[in-house]
Amino acid sequence: MKYDLSIIVPVYNKYSFTKSCVEDLLYLDINNEIIIVDNASTDETQKELEKITNSNFVYIRNNENYFHSKGCNIGYIASKGDSVLFLNNDIKVRGDRRSWTNLIIKSCNDGIIGPTMGQLDDKLNFVREANMHLHGNSYMSGWCVASSKENWNKLDLGNGQIWNEKYPMYFNDTDLSFRARKLGIPFKVVPVSVAHYGKKSTNPVNIPKLYNDGRKVFISDWGKNNFI
Repeated sequence: MKYDLSIIVPVYNKYSFTKSCVEDLLYLDINNEIIIVDNASTDETQKELEKITNSNFVYIRNNENYFHSKGCNIGYIASKGDSVLFLNNDIKVRGDRRSWTNLIIKSCNDGIIGPTMGQLDDKLNFVREANMHLHGNSYMSGWCVASSKENWNKLDLGNGQIWNEKYPMYFNDTDLSFRARKLGIPFKVVPVSVAHYGKKSTNPVNIPKLYNDGRKVFISDWGKNNFI
């Protein structure tokens, strides 16, 4: 079956967040495909998600923690939607749980879309994040970001690698956005009735190390000699 939108949610433990997220997503109309990519959770995630039998729900279990980028790519390869939304599990839908993705579906052909953008300074230091269009060294925040398959495929680094797996978690959305800008794919901020708790889904992994490692790779890739 083809879907208007595939929603890909990579998870690792923190089942309470995943449970709340999935409960909200299951209210959506059947034209939304829900794909949970479980990065080898050791809590009750697998046991509980395997109970869900909805026809538009897909559960993928990895045998190790592939982190955000590879988890998203695995979900992308399996997706059947004309457009794809990458979504974190530490969210809560505020408002109409049945139709909040409709505006996303309508906007996906306009470029890389989402409710939040981030901004870096000239030295590639983080400056701010906002629910508005930002200029300069800006990027679409990866906790909720969508586009058409046509646009995502332009960013494919090979074998469905939409997200650059050199960045397991941090700076992967920044790299994704910089590659999109280099290809002339526009950004568009669209409002969604979803609250994001932020950094809840990454515990208890070593956040400082992942962040610093990602930043080093990002500076190497997008420093002054290669900067766009």
